[in-house]
Amino acid sequence: MKLLKLRKFFIRWLWLLSGLLVGPNLAVAEEWIYTVRPGDNLWNLTERHLSSMRYVYQLQQLNKILNPYAIPPGTKIRIPVAWSKQISEGVSARVINVQGTALLKRFDSENNIPIELGMQLFAGDEVRSENDGFVTIEFTDQSILRLQDGSLIRINAMKIFGDFGLVDTLIDLQQGRTENAVPKKSETGTRFRIKTPSAVSSVRGTDFRVGITGASESTSSEVLSGLVQVSAETKEIGVPAGYGTVTVQGLPPGAPVKLLPPPDLSSTPSLYEQLPLVITLTPLVGAVAYRAQIASDQKFENLRTEFTTGKLPFRDGDIPDGDYWLRVRGIDANGIEGYDAVMAFTLNARPEPPFILAPLPDGVADPVIREFQWAVQPEASHYIVMVSRDAGFSDLIVQDTQVRTNKFHLADPLEPGHYFWRVASVSAIEGMGPFTDAIPFRMPYPGPAMEETKFDKSQMTFGWRAGGEGQRFHFQLARDAEFQQILHDEQTSATRLTVQRPDGGTYYLRTKTIESDGFEGPWGPPQAIEIPYANPYWMILPFAPLVDLLL
Repeated sequence: MKLLKLRKFFIRWLWLLSGLLVGPNLAVAEEWIYTVRPGDNLWNLTERHLSSMRYVYQLQQLNKILNPYAIPPGTKIRIPVAWSKQISEGVSARVINVQGTALLKRFDSENNIPIELGMQLFAGDEVRSENDGFVTIEFTDQSILRLQDGSLIRINAMKIFGDFGLVDTLIDLQQGRTENAVPKKSETGTRFRIKTPSAVSSVRGTDFRVGITGASESTSSEVLSGLVQVSAETKEIGVPAGYGTVTVQGLPPGAPVKLLPPPDLSSTPSLYEQLPLVITLTPLVGAVAYRAQIASDQKFENLRTEFTTGKLPFRDGDIPDGDYWLRVRGIDANGIEGYDAVMAFTLNARPEPPFILAPLPDGVADPVIREFQWAVQPEASHYIVMVSRDAGFSDLIVQDTQVRTNKFHLADPLEPGHYFWRVASVSAIEGMGPFTDAIPFRMPYPGPAMEETKFDKSQMTFGWRAGGEGQRFHFQLARDAEFQQILHDEQTSATRLTVQRPDGGTYYLRTKTIESDGFEGPWGPPQAIEIPYANPYWMILPFAPLVDLLL
């Protein structure tokens, strides 16, 4: 028994001696935290995660562990980085999404190559996104970095400490912005840092954003969840969730300020039928600018485009038809971006509706021909035409879904009055596109037809049907069908009109209706009339020889 006690004492003395020889100073600057699992003890932890078994006693002393053989699960153990095993060779990240143009320059090459989905990235690699180019990168510890358009990063380091006890990632952001999600709970510890020319943001289990503004002179750090440690010029501050800070190059980090709340998108449409997108929203108090992002998924892992504006509304976005997610955030005077407002929307802008030819808005339809016409849409295989009594097209008169030309003839006449029409293109590739705006038009009263014509030696009288209340009529009589030689032009509210009788021959007359509000309908079709000669030629035939003699 005494021999066993002496043996244990001797072993503890050796561990103490080795600790004094290897590292007498336990105040280690950098360390990581390990959470004890069932079956762990100080010896197997040291074997898995530390570079030498000589650190067992120092680890026990640093963490004030009473019984190195039985450590309660869930205990947090501090492990200095300097004592840990380190692996960097072969550690990689992976591209899990790429949109638009993005380029990769390998650490051992001067050439830029296009980034592709699934591509592996290593320490020393540079990733650049062009305008409307986005790259999403997943690291060994499931941390996610989303590189925004017009941005440049260099992966400075990716290291694994211990037996996957800690994954340490250092990103050098040289231009643009990143959005980052570091897992809060994982079997693997995480230390994720983003370095810019003016600051370093270090996190464990956090959703945050980092951006460079003002020609690399300042860095904005925005924390959406968790805590971010921002350091610069030997000073470090903690930025909690819901706050952001700006670090100007050469100065320590600024005091955290509260993030702007999400903008109000209640007035933003959920359906867009034309490009560019015109995104309206209620102005946000405290915002001097806004950033909008559009993605094909709710998590915004597949970004399609983003744009900023200092003046509302947004006018941008050249994207295919489809279902999307929109998020918008305000930017304060310091350049700190606030919380996101998110909504779903649908874009159906293709094929574009054709240009309208007739009747134009507030125009007049010919009551006889009743024809609707538009310009040819090259992408269209056919068209859909609607005519309605109301602008909402709930009271349809006609709907034809298979119009193969750029004209549509209404088979049945319409009663005089106000109506609306619209047309949409249908493409074999895109399907049905948006309708034109509701086009108001008027179906006028036709010019009245002559129902009675009387002649005497000096006058002739025309009569037509009675008009509606307040209606008047415009009457013209001419020598030619083009009405260039007009003999009589008169407006009247009567239904009969007497004019001086001209010489015999063929003449033309036409009428149109003038409604009570002053609206003039179209001229009715010209009507030809034959006016008898006052002295028919057969009456002078007996006197023909005498006429010849006189001549």
